[in-house]
Amino acid sequence: MNTENICKALYALPNKHIVARRESIIKPIIIAIIGVITLTINSAYVGNDAEALSMALITAGVALILYGLLVAIMRTNSSKLVPYDNDAKCYLKYRERYFDRELVAPIIKALKSGDIVAIDQMPTTNIAAVTLVEYSSKSGIKAYGLYSYNEGEYRPLCEPVIVNGKK
Repeated sequence: MNTENICKALYALPNKHIVARRESIIKPIIIAIIGVITLTINSAYVGNDAEALSMALITAGVALILYGLLVAIMRTNSSKLVPYDNDAKCYLKYRERYFDRELVAPIIKALKSGDIVAIDQMPTTNIAAVTLVEYSSKSGIKAYGLYSYNEGEYRPLCEPVIVNGKK
């Protein structure tokens, strides 16, 4: 799903509250370090009589190291940028909610009026016929985009809506 129009609307906010940044590599590096620690524990504290435990620790450690390093390399070399809130010093959280097609008009009406509580009270479904995409920040900024799945692709049903809940 192409959420580029939501991101562009966020980046256009005044005072550069939301900027485009590359995803952090800190978490994948921490996962790789945990893998190294697991291998170290295996070699230092597990005796030869516990072969099953030793194999489990080796497998887990190698898997964590490989996952952490591969994700860190992919994020370093990727050109993908995600929204980052300069005020809250955090990345915006991405969330998708799915609705039935008959709720399109009430959702658009609620988005245009900024009535997010009404959207939260609407029944959701597990079928992605209509998808509401939400980016939210700890500082209260929320951006919404409504998409419909037709003929093998998602198409926007309305312009992105930004709700500023900052106090």
